[in-house]
Amino acid sequence: MIDAPPKLTRLRAQISKLAEDIEGMREGVRPESEALAAVDQHIQKMAESVRIQPFAFAHTSGGGDPVSMYPEDSHRYACKFFPDVIRARLYDEVKAIYQRGLTVADDAAREEMEAQLLDLEHQEEAFIRQAAAEGKSIPRRADANPVVLLAD
Repeated sequence: MIDAPPKLTRLRAQISKLAEDIEGMREGVRPESEALAAVDQHIQKMAESVRIQPFAFAHTSGGGDPVSMYPEDSHRYACKFFPDVIRARLYDEVKAIYQRGLTVADDAAREEMEAQLLDLEHQEEAFIRQAAAEGKSIPRRADANPVVLLAD
């Protein structure tokens, strides 16, 4: 067995990088139905975090603020008291993103990257087979694509 030649090392580095990029794209965009479900979960989480302090009204010396004055809390209160309004607005925003072709563009880019990956893997396998024909033994990657290995 010999060390991998520089050309093969470069090919394998490109394969590794492209495979990572493709995996990142798979994890990056969820289906629209999951995005809308995430809106519901967000609203519920924000609403559950609201703590109303009615004792502030009951005490003559003032029991603190019944409503927080921090900007992030205003969103929480809106989710608590007006969840349908917030949900409708966020649904519209999310649906608009998907209507502009978010998933279509990402799917097309991913398909192109997968085609490039397959081409690089074919180049790698051709290099290994050529070396084998010359009597050199080069190990395959553990995660080598079986489709490429079985191709003639």
